[in-house]
Amino acid sequence: MANQIYIQYQMVNYIDIYLDRDEFADRLGGSIPKGSIFIIEGEDGAGKSIISQRLSYGSLLNKNKVTYISSELSVVDFVKQMDSLGYDIKDYLLSQDLLFISTLYMFGKIKEKENLIFELTKEKSRKIFDSDLIILDSLSYPLINGLDKMGSVRLLEFLNKVKNMEKTIIITYSPNDINEFFVKNIRRIADIYFDLKFSSIDEGSGLKMVNIRRFRYARGVYNNVIPFRVEPNIGLIVEISSYV
Repeated sequence: MANQIYIQYQMVNYIDIYLDRDEFADRLGGSIPKGSIFIIEGEDGAGKSIISQRLSYGSLLNKNKVTYISSELSVVDFVKQMDSLGYDIKDYLLSQDLLFISTLYMFGKIKEKENLIFELTKEKSRKIFDSDLIILDSLSYPLINGLDKMGSVRLLEFLNKVKNMEKTIIITYSPNDINEFFVKNIRRIADIYFDLKFSSIDEGSGLKMVNIRRFRYARGVYNNVIPFRVEPNIGLIVEISSYV
């Protein structure tokens, strides 16, 4: 039995996310496992995008390919946002190690109850999944538009297919924006589950909290709670002090 467990552990591959200027990777055990469904859940402003952007930049720096799909930013705005954090991604865009897709200009172009996310399941979207890391930030209109129970099941099945391709897919969302059936079930199947909250220690500090509800196949020891803030030209900063 011990040998079987060891063999299974050895089969897990990882995406390195290390940056020499912050401790975020260290707090997560050094990397994130490939072949994972990774959800980042939280209210608006809780830090879902900054976590996604930090993970994407760390992945790129460590020679991984990334697809980033945004429902909030254009390409120009994304580059400006990353630059403001000290995350220079222009060369990665030019080399196509980073594929950025904006759904921002698709507002009003889809029919009622049509879900743009299912365009990703088609053959024409295959290039998106050539990357090691795929980020959907965030799962809201027009990526999803009135997702019902049947659509939820279809989407969950699709996410499992991506996982089985040895890809890691990160999905950010606010639980208030999606039906309860989908939220309940994606929490159930997620390999990594981050729940982001605003800090109650000092409401004016800008401090936010990552609460790690689940982290399967972590490479090393990780923290269950990671307090962080965002600094211009520096990016995500892990708070050294302990918060309970």
